[in-house]
Amino acid sequence: GLPLASRGPASAPVVAGQQPSQLSVAAVGFGAYRVGGGDKEPSHLAALRSALRVGVNLIDTSSHYSAGEKGSGSSHGASERLVGQAIAEAIAAGDVDRDGLVVCTKLGHAELGKPAPPGAVPIRPEGQGTNQDVWHSIHPEFVDAEVRASWERLGTPPDFVLLHNPEYFLSAQMQQRVPIGEAWDEMYERLGQSFEALEALCDEGVISSGYGVSGNFLSCMFSTTGRGNLYESLALDRLVDVAAAAAARRGKEGGHRFRIAQLPLNAVEAGAVLGRGGAVPEAAEGDCVLGARLGLGIVANRPLNALPLPGVSTGDWGRQGATHWQLRDKTPMGAVESLLKRVLLEALQAEGGVPEGDASKIPLQHLALKLSLSSPGVSSTLCGMRSEAYVEDAAAVLKQAPFSAVQVEKAMSMVRTAAEELGCEKRGLW
Repeated sequence: GLPLASRGPASAPVVAGQQPSQLSVAAVGFGAYRVGGGDKEPSHLAALRSALRVGVNLIDTSSHYSAGEKGSGSSHGASERLVGQAIAEAIAAGDVDRDGLVVCTKLGHAELGKPAPPGAVPIRPEGQGTNQDVWHSIHPEFVDAEVRASWERLGTPPDFVLLHNPEYFLSAQMQQRVPIGEAWDEMYERLGQSFEALEALCDEGVISSGYGVSGNFLSCMFSTTGRGNLYESLALDRLVDVAAAAAARRGKEGGHRFRIAQLPLNAVEAGAVLGRGGAVPEAAEGDCVLGARLGLGIVANRPLNALPLPGVSTGDWGRQGATHWQLRDKTPMGAVESLLKRVLLEALQAEGGVPEGDASKIPLQHLALKLSLSSPGVSSTLCGMRSEAYVEDAAAVLKQAPFSAVQVEKAMSMVRTAAEELGCEKRGLW
């Protein structure tokens, strides 16, 4: 079975003391990206507590997540501290058992304002000069220190720890014009050392169940810097091979503990389901299907926030433009969002995925979230739930039967077709 088995709302809850490789999670997880720190902490805490009460049991955070002021070093770990507080309160109130929760955190981003950690590469967002104070590292010493700090902030050993966008190393190599083969070899060499450190932390019990990678894999259209994804991408099957070699070097007979791959997946960025063989022949198969075949739990993120497709919208569509297509109803609806909703409804109605009649009343965010969590191979989809209203959206979707694989693929394919008709510059994307 998969490390994370998705369970619907009617399924039995997690059984305490079961094998950690068979944790059962709700189809929607709590994404703690912009929670903790700042003046909205009480509402973030209330939202997380509400999510736990409606059956959400996967919580995903990261060492550098925070809703605090950017550039404030004190914001490092703010999300983890808030998650730890919410878990402690929920257990004390009898809402959940710790064994029934799956707590994931991520590492890689160094605390702002601190010296560069070992093995660090600078993150230089395009258009923001060469800010050398933003560092990223997956060096074993940094990995060990960060995981122990995360445990302390969370107040409980994390079930899974993921390397957070390790491909920033590849971005730095690309800027230095290193040939792709050399860059990739060095990337996987570094990942092997990181995986050894994570295996050791699992052996020690600092990590309860396993580790993984959150990144932009080969079938994901955009790289972590917002480019068409090739040089900066990670190959999922090669990661598994590297994990097996790392475990073997530690003398592990039972194999590796690489368990989870987290990736972006939404109605627009659908490469992880549809593949993108037209742009990258090796990525003809989506990483959701590949990951499931490799025995990994696939966790999707950004179901409601899509990077705009080049040529479809005006203005800066890149990562640093701070522009996303928000896949949710709002007043007034943007032209792109209105079109996306219409295309999705038409595709799903044609396949029997939504009822005939006035389907326009179905909120776009429900369609988009359900599309991601219904995708083949996906164990759970993370949704940012900073407010009670967002929790209500997730709870409503959890009560519904998922779309079929045919319905998912038809809807995502029709979005691609519509994008091409609108002039999307798809070269390098799919």
